[in-house]
Amino acid sequence: MPDPQLAIDLVESWSDLASLRNDWDLLLERTRSDVLFLTWAWIEAWYDVMRDTVRPFVLVARDPAGRLRGVAPFYTAPYHLLRLIPCRALRILGDHSSGAEYGDWMVDADQEAAVGAALATELAARRRSWDFVWMPNVPAFTGARERLLSFCPPAGLAVRERSMEFSAAALPPDYEAFWGALSSNARSSVRRQQRKTDELGLSFVRCTEIDQLPAFLGALDSLNHRHWWAEGLTGTFRRKPEEFAFYQRFTREALSRGWLRFFALRLGGEFKAIQIGYAYKGSFLQLQEGFDPNGPPGLGNVLRAKVIESCIREGLTTYDFLGQHTEHKRRWQAKVRPGCHILIFHRRPLSAALARAGVWPTGRFLRPRRLSVPCPAG
Repeated sequence: MPDPQLAIDLVESWSDLASLRNDWDLLLERTRSDVLFLTWAWIEAWYDVMRDTVRPFVLVARDPAGRLRGVAPFYTAPYHLLRLIPCRALRILGDHSSGAEYGDWMVDADQEAAVGAALATELAARRRSWDFVWMPNVPAFTGARERLLSFCPPAGLAVRERSMEFSAAALPPDYEAFWGALSSNARSSVRRQQRKTDELGLSFVRCTEIDQLPAFLGALDSLNHRHWWAEGLTGTFRRKPEEFAFYQRFTREALSRGWLRFFALRLGGEFKAIQIGYAYKGSFLQLQEGFDPNGPPGLGNVLRAKVIESCIREGLTTYDFLGQHTEHKRRWQAKVRPGCHILIFHRRPLSAALARAGVWPTGRFLRPRRLSVPCPAG
């Protein structure tokens, strides 16, 4: 049951949302949803890039003393049904064109049931403002799925879900233990590839200074595109220039906070393989990578081994591949972490019709209107 003493407000402007800056991360630390992708720094960087295309729709719960107890951090996103009928979706701030996963509501762990119920009840009361809530990549292993399923139905909100898998490898205290746990075939292959890169004189480097960022980011864009182009596809940042703009903005902030982990294999001044991620709460979150398809075989494997060794040396306990568990990740000792995609509906006509039709905002019937911004130079 919602706590009647909780005050729920709707924030629909960035200036009002920015007033929560000092309380936001303090609340996040008290939740079971404390992930990099929900930090104020991530959301502020994303909003700086996307501000002309999105509008906040953030539900905020405070107790009688005015303390922030919960946030449902949505923004409005336009969709079309059958390319003709406009629909209004709510999505999690910072989730689009950024690489973010693990979407969730921020709810004080001491009052999860009451605060979550209050946010869901207010969300249902505001049903004239939205047609569905789309939350992809929700982590079940943090309890997020169970929380959302407990909050929404009692408030009259219907929930549909599809299972999916995240992928992460536990890191032992020393690299030899990790190396020894790999299959003999994997060890033999990486050793052979490592010898070749050593013979060529490739060096393992890390971005540690602001003035190094442009070269590393340029290499990430180029090598990511060249890697996928060799497979007949277009690189992530060429398809989504707004995502590259976000990387340009957030990497500076992440470097200043000690979060950025940007590694490369380089031959002289030429980048041959690159990988970017962030260290947060003991985990390395691996976001993007790329390598020269014309370089020696196994560049990506050699770089990954060196990155994992670096992570273990600094005391990180997880190498998080994030979504989509694959055989390649399994060979690197990754295990499945359960997750799901969640759709939330209400009882007004269009929303109820979408629920009955069983459509998902990832298919040909229900599509987003593209949110994009020019990619700045530099």
